[in-house]
Amino acid sequence: VGAVAADDLAKPFLGTYVGTAQVLDEAGNVLETRDMDITISEGQRGAFTVTWINVTLVDGRRDREGVKRRVDTVSLVPGPEAGVYLEQSRRSLFARRQETDAMKGEPLRWARIDGNRLGMFSVVVLDDGGYALQSYERILTDTGMDIEFRRIENGHEVRRIRGHTIRVE
Repeated sequence: VGAVAADDLAKPFLGTYVGTAQVLDEAGNVLETRDMDITISEGQRGAFTVTWINVTLVDGRRDREGVKRRVDTVSLVPGPEAGVYLEQSRRSLFARRQETDAMKGEPLRWARIDGNRLGMFSVVVLDDGGYALQSYERILTDTGMDIEFRRIENGHEVRRIRGHTIRVE
């Protein structure tokens, strides 16, 4: 029953989205602009995978020296409660299954679906014993998704990103 419910919650988010985002300072000024590609694909037994590509532009362009490209992928499986998903442990066919070790700086990741919001979260224990929390909200709109990202270190916001994407085929 849980896998069917989880699958139904994730279904509206499935697809490919493209758009732009701005990294903002504390006053809301744009520090940099990024192109974004996001793909949310269906897995087995209620699981889904989120892959996102960020291209940091230079002078608003992708064809300039200094452009940076980053690709991230997270696979999520239904968790203990409806609407909660846990990062699927990374497995190797040739190694024992290993759990996340937060004290070694490995991120603990999970997600929550609440209506039109897919919130993904990550917490990391920093070298000095402090913490870094990232929240990445993807909010469905009529044409795509709005993006709200925040990174908080030891209670202080150190990065904020806002963006908009459209759904593409």
